[in-house]
Amino acid sequence: MITPDNRYYRQVQLLVRVLPHVAAEPCFALKGGTAINLFMRDLPRVSVDIDLAYLPIADFEHSQTEIDAALRRIGERLSGGSPAYRVTFGANDGVGSVDTLSVTDGTQTVKVEVNPVLRGAVNTPTLLALRPAVQEEFGFAQITTLAFEDVYAGKLMAALDRQHPRDLFDVMILLENEGISDRLFRTWLAYLVGHKGSMADALAPNRKDIGALFHSQFVAMTEREIALEELLDVRERLIVELHARLREREREFLLSVKRGEPRWDLLGLDGVERLPAVKWKLHNLERMAPEARRRAVARLEKVLFGSN
Repeated sequence: MITPDNRYYRQVQLLVRVLPHVAAEPCFALKGGTAINLFMRDLPRVSVDIDLAYLPIADFEHSQTEIDAALRRIGERLSGGSPAYRVTFGANDGVGSVDTLSVTDGTQTVKVEVNPVLRGAVNTPTLLALRPAVQEEFGFAQITTLAFEDVYAGKLMAALDRQHPRDLFDVMILLENEGISDRLFRTWLAYLVGHKGSMADALAPNRKDIGALFHSQFVAMTEREIALEELLDVRERLIVELHARLREREREFLLSVKRGEPRWDLLGLDGVERLPAVKWKLHNLERMAPEARRRAVARLEKVLFGSN
């Protein structure tokens, strides 16, 4: 557990105070590092952002409008309450719909963010309270949170994609404890299918140089001291384990998606085909020229059946 002399302590205090205002909007569920480290673990590392999933499944424009309205309501509660916080609205979608809030108490800042593309969930969200040890230090808060499998499926994708030290640390704690269950693995496959990048790139990622990020955005965030080499080892272990788990059934499922003829029965999860990110990926695959599709399928086959 971090102590008051930690440079992130007051930022976590602010985050916990902001959470009830966010929890008042039932369309959202918490995900990401805050869900893991404050609601599923006893704060093995600090998390200072509130990442949200928008749960209703509707068309993109309607969802944008509803996300904008919900975030504005959160902002109004934060700026109009006591204490009053200063709230800045941000829009990253290019059309002006709000999808981020920056909340400050004058000295500390917490960001609240919604990805308007990654809507819905594979598994049923649940209402969680802060872990008892976290409550003892920072007070009580509860919020609807994505299921353990959804939270960590997103985290596994982040560890493969952006490879931030924080993501790799969260995966390290998972591997040290529960490991990757069959349900989590299949949920991750659903997230892989809906990933904005190519499946081949995610399965055989370029190893990024994370040294600078480690020193500037990770050191002092964890309960125990972590060496950069440990996180680099986790990255390799994760890639090896995921490939080892890909049996013929899972490989054929991924290839069926890439061919534009998804065999959802091979995945064994209900409702994945309804997720907006998955539908958008399939839409983009349908638009590919036949030769480009053939090359993409061949590349994925090479990654799935060759070396990583």
